[in-house]
Amino acid sequence: MKILHISALPIWSMNGRGGMPSLRETLNGHLREKHEIIFIAPEYDLFSDDLSPIPGVRGSKYGIEIAKCSWLLPLKRFRRHIRKMRESNSLPSPFRWLINMSILFFLTVTFLLKAFKVCKKDAFKPDLIYAHNQYSALAGFLLGKLWKVPNVTRLYGTFLADLMAKPFVSLRYPTAAAGYLVPSSLLICTNDGTRGDEVARKFRISQKRFRFWQNGVEPPSSPPKMTREDFLTRNPKLNINSKWIVSCSRLSYWKRIDRMLNALVVCKKEGVDCQLIIAGDGPEKENLQNIAKKSHIEDSIVWLGAVDHDDIWGLLNVSDVFTITNDVTNRCNPLYEAAWATLPVVSVKDPSTSDLLIHGENALLADKENPTALGQYLCQICRNEKMKEKMKDSQKRLSASFWTWEERMKAEVKELEKVIRPLGR
Repeated sequence: MKILHISALPIWSMNGRGGMPSLRETLNGHLREKHEIIFIAPEYDLFSDDLSPIPGVRGSKYGIEIAKCSWLLPLKRFRRHIRKMRESNSLPSPFRWLINMSILFFLTVTFLLKAFKVCKKDAFKPDLIYAHNQYSALAGFLLGKLWKVPNVTRLYGTFLADLMAKPFVSLRYPTAAAGYLVPSSLLICTNDGTRGDEVARKFRISQKRFRFWQNGVEPPSSPPKMTREDFLTRNPKLNINSKWIVSCSRLSYWKRIDRMLNALVVCKKEGVDCQLIIAGDGPEKENLQNIAKKSHIEDSIVWLGAVDHDDIWGLLNVSDVFTITNDVTNRCNPLYEAAWATLPVVSVKDPSTSDLLIHGENALLADKENPTALGQYLCQICRNEKMKEKMKDSQKRLSASFWTWEERMKAEVKELEKVIRPLGR
């Protein structure tokens, strides 16, 4: 197949290094099955107020084409101005609706123009249009109609599940609903704990064209050889003798890294020799650093920034505990990888992970608004080697049930081939 990918999401969003492994592994999976792809992505991050282009875009094997989105800069400035006036990260509903709809409209036009230009230049006649994220769905549908090829929409979660009982959901949140309601030959939704399958049922999406799949895990090709000493040479602030509590996350508000900071305060009061190692970058970094400074724990935190994915495996391999404290869902790639690395987990109680994390077996789980309990659990696992080893064994059994990304993508490619087969392509 020749697959044209259009994506509202960048492959690498964090200084050209970290980003969305699920998007990257999708592209890798299509290439691994010998399909030819072109990937079109916007020049700027649609969802942050940063006015600079996404830095350090890498990966020529993906045939990356950058769509210029100069129209986005005034919208970003307007959004940032409104937030500054309100002294809040949230926007009033009318402004949010207007901005999101404007992004959807202009991005659709941009993708259409860029797709025709790229395909004409490269004599690339696609067999399939693959749209990543709801903001790309409309462009994917229109390109499919114009070229008379199937279109696939890929959603990486949703916030609509708890809103579906309210009236006029599709009108109040049209961009989020577009991922479901824009016609597609196949709709693939990630099982990430945001209950996208419930949303699909309420929107009456035909189960014949709906796939609800958990992400895979891409284990290292060989056991990580990096040692604590190797990490120490890169960041002298690391203490080789401390317990290492690791977090791998984009620093966005809903990731609630502040919960980890509050838990670390408890650890320090209890005299536990530990360091919180935060791998990731994002808009909340400065705010989090200020919280750490006010709480007098800045010396116990190591900010690694964006980290190459291979090095993440090395970091997990030499750490003692993994922690994740998201608001919306904690069922995500870093959790799968921590389980694969057999790390005990300290997290928050979350229905989305109830089949993955069992309190006392492979994890210790606190109420979301109880930082004291979260901190005490971190102390407990740092001090109790016997409990730690027991949890490592439980994680090994859990990870044996996971798809690898290769397995996950083989299943997807089979579905894509079924989609184009009726057209005789």
